[in-house]
Amino acid sequence: MVAILPAAGKGTRMAAVTGGRSKELLPLGGAPTIARVIGEVRQAGIERIVIVGSPDKPDLDEFAALYRVEMVHQPTMRGLADAIASADIDDDAVVLLGDGAYFGGSPVARMAELLEKGIDGAVAVEQTDDAGTLRYGIVDIDEWRGGIKQIVEKPGPDATTSRWAVAGRYALSRRLMAFLSEQVQAHTGPGELGMTAVINAALAEGFDLKAVALQEGMRRVDVGTPEEYEEALRLRW
Repeated sequence: MVAILPAAGKGTRMAAVTGGRSKELLPLGGAPTIARVIGEVRQAGIERIVIVGSPDKPDLDEFAALYRVEMVHQPTMRGLADAIASADIDDDAVVLLGDGAYFGGSPVARMAELLEKGIDGAVAVEQTDDAGTLRYGIVDIDEWRGGIKQIVEKPGPDATTSRWAVAGRYALSRRLMAFLSEQVQAHTGPGELGMTAVINAALAEGFDLKAVALQEGMRRVDVGTPEEYEEALRLRW
């Protein structure tokens, strides 16, 4: 099993805070954010880690060398699905967005266990409010079996009854990784290809994906905006 950490985004909204450095390297409690993400991976017992960076972010290359993890580059910004495909992994994989860490525990180990049991994939989810439906992908879940029925990107509170938001962690079986690569290769239109589109296409083809809800005390922490980063710094890491 391999952990893929997408970190190629430019981080334009954080430019005033980062001063030109990668937002994934912003400190949280004395450690770079992406180092805390790596900690999640290692606590789950996953040894191989691949960061997907960009030629425009050489400081991430230096970080990868220091932490002895693999680094590949996403040549152009074509979306999260393309970033994952850029890792070129022919194996089960967990995907952890590099600009968000977890406080109080992580769902990654439980997600990896689902892959080991033969489930096609999993998405970490957390409860959100009406405002959150305008910011996140919202997951429609079969409450009886925990299966994902569909994901709707930022639908708004009136367009969905679900308040389960995608929480920055994915698990993809080898089979689903191959399907993702096929979707990326077939995407010739304008715009980026996100995970919402890939997952919905996989569900339509009969793939079985589960929602993994955050346990009590777990908290997802983003450094994607100055406001979110300021809130993250208040935690006792």
